[in-house]
Amino acid sequence: MCRVLKPSSKLSVLDFNKSTNPLTSSIQDLTVDYVLVPVAKGYVVASDYQYLKNSIKEYLTGKELEKLALEAGFSRAKHYETGGGLMGNLVATL
Repeated sequence: MCRVLKPSSKLSVLDFNKSTNPLTSSIQDLTVDYVLVPVAKGYVVASDYQYLKNSIKEYLTGKELEKLALEAGFSRAKHYETGGGLMGNLVATL
């Protein structure tokens, strides 16, 4: 992404968050199991969401994402937890 952004540009990536807080992780698991997937079943797209729980568990933490952005060439990177820690927003500056 560095090569397509103008100098001093900012990049914002909003995604599910791999929280380091056990309570938030439990709430996230319950939300996926008892809200997202059942609602998706109603629209016959449940299979599109089955991967989500494992994907979140394998996802990088906020600190790891910051480090990766810096290694990729960004000059600054900050990860913000939003939505009670269920979502994360990585903001990186070239």
